[in-house]
Amino acid sequence: MHSPLVSAAWHARMTQAEGDDGLCVAHGKPVRVLSTFDANEVRGMIEQAHEWSKQGLYVVGGLSYEAAPVFDAALPVCMPHNFPLLEFHAFEPNQVSVLGKSQLQQLPSASKFMPWLDQQTAQRYQETYKQVRQAIEAGEFYQINLTTRLKAANPRLDAWAVFQHLYASQSAPQSFFLRGSVFNAISLSPELFFRWDGNELQTAPMKGTRRPVLGGLDVLSDSEKDRAENVMIVDLLRNDMAKVCQPKSVQVRSLFDVMHLPTVDQMTSSISGRTLPGTTLLDLFEALFPCGSVTGAPKSQAMLRIAQWEQAPRKLYCGALGVLSPGGGVQFNVPIRTVIEQADELEYGVGSGITWYSTASDEKKEWWQKTTFLREATCDFQVLETLRLENGKWIHLDDHLERMEGAAKQFSFLFDEQRVRLNLDAVAHKHTHGVFRARCLLDACGDTRIELHELEQDLTPVLLRLADSAMQGKPEFVLHKTTYRPEYEYFQNQANGAFDVLLFNSQGLLTETCRCNVVLKIDGEWLTPQICESAGTYLLPGVLRARLLRENTIRQTTLNVQDLQRAEEVWLINSLRGWVPVAKVVDAHDKVFFSAN
Repeated sequence: MHSPLVSAAWHARMTQAEGDDGLCVAHGKPVRVLSTFDANEVRGMIEQAHEWSKQGLYVVGGLSYEAAPVFDAALPVCMPHNFPLLEFHAFEPNQVSVLGKSQLQQLPSASKFMPWLDQQTAQRYQETYKQVRQAIEAGEFYQINLTTRLKAANPRLDAWAVFQHLYASQSAPQSFFLRGSVFNAISLSPELFFRWDGNELQTAPMKGTRRPVLGGLDVLSDSEKDRAENVMIVDLLRNDMAKVCQPKSVQVRSLFDVMHLPTVDQMTSSISGRTLPGTTLLDLFEALFPCGSVTGAPKSQAMLRIAQWEQAPRKLYCGALGVLSPGGGVQFNVPIRTVIEQADELEYGVGSGITWYSTASDEKKEWWQKTTFLREATCDFQVLETLRLENGKWIHLDDHLERMEGAAKQFSFLFDEQRVRLNLDAVAHKHTHGVFRARCLLDACGDTRIELHELEQDLTPVLLRLADSAMQGKPEFVLHKTTYRPEYEYFQNQANGAFDVLLFNSQGLLTETCRCNVVLKIDGEWLTPQICESAGTYLLPGVLRARLLRENTIRQTTLNVQDLQRAEEVWLINSLRGWVPVAKVVDAHDKVFFSAN
């Protein structure tokens, strides 16, 4: 029997104190829905949602970060145009069941996830970080939570399938899923915003992140910087809670706890207090929203700058997602580690708390570390350079590093040239004889890995196979060399015994091969395809190609498939193999387009 559509899900412990790592799952359509884009309706809908839970319904949903001015006009935001400020869905108890973690289904490894791309350029990040430093120095705030958005094309997978897949990678204790009206929320949050049973209020602000250290050493709890950040936010939350709690009841239950997640360690603290008689859920949002761990301190000034410096609204990211249980108990997370699916796009927010003692590179590294579980579970890639090591010397090293730096900037990866050089030097010193092919891989956090293989040089003229269709690769992954090469791999599979496959665009203009740039000798002149955005002609600007252009050895121009038939010579070029002569160019049916004399 086909089970009803999963409309919502949440970590079992959000409504069952002794629950395991399973999920409470709501099946079928909600019996009631609250949703609004109008700030004037938010307060009333919060009260209505809580009333429904008191009547025996599970009410799941939350608020966007941009709902903040509803509760305090002094909290400025950048308003979204196509995203609700609030949305809650109500379910009957008989629609909810518990699904064990072992019952979840991961997606097959062949699932076509797209790469996640930072929407903030490296230059923009550096400029904003400089403004942050100036504002801290001027005394505007002493901490600010600055964020960016990663986006990826929708892989045409059901949102519930994507949530299960990510939950299997990181079954965080505040995980939450909602199939919304104009969005789907996929939250793998580890951070509790607040839990309230009508009397006791608990919060657990999270501030401080480190990559786990081999051997299980706990470096996070010994970090002065992270402890200082955590204390700042604990103080902010204590002050917020005091607005709705009985005098002297707000207490720090634990400080500097470390939560171990698969790819990061997180520092968290726990605070509790007894709420004043007559306190409502609306009162809690007025006092606490948005959580201080995702704003900064003081909150109002930090949020003013966030609205000015961040390029896009946060939506549910950094807002609140949670469950109102039958009987009136409530629990909300802080939606970090959260994917928002809307239209044909996936969006993931990531950021960190910046203080005077922060550095731009460390904060950016923390951002990428917080995306590790997401990238590893979906689609990760590295910037790549293929180099020639000859008798202990790297050929055209400066040019390769310049190109790697350009790619790192394109994808907002960290890049430390001196560090990369040291790693390459170490390899070169161990291989002072022979010729090698090296793959230098740079990940988002700036770490490098070098793969080395002996290179056998064959000067025999090679056979090229003409692609059977136009190349449709994304420009950023054509103009920059990375390990994300699905289009190249597709065409390389057409080689059928040939050395390489010659590519062309939708207008029939030649671009490159899967591994090399191409040069045609026509009327005694050496010509290579040009990069032309208007014509959709994109290709990798090879290191050797760039050097030959500078030396005026070759000239770039528009070349089409028919030009092969009037070419006197055809060559492949790259910095690894140099000039490679082409004997013949044929298509998939062995029709000859070029043949050397």
